[in-house]
Amino acid sequence: MKNRIASSALMVLLAIVSGCTARTAYDSLRLHQEMECQKMQGAERDECLRRSDMSYDEYQQQLNKQKQDKMERESRP
Repeated sequence: MKNRIASSALMVLLAIVSGCTARTAYDSLRLHQEMECQKMQGAERDECLRRSDMSYDEYQQQLNKQKQDKMERESRP
């Protein structure tokens, strides 16, 4: 688990340092996750691949919805 976190952090850092766009960074992380999923077997691999199957556009939509929901909750008395 620590290796995965370190690998993911390293990939994000490399993406930032190299001037990649957010989409490129997301796609790189998604590809890394898919490669990690391939190391698993059976239902565990299938579930892992399902979780990593979100496109960048879907991710942005979900993130924007979460931000909007949070703002609405915080604005309530």
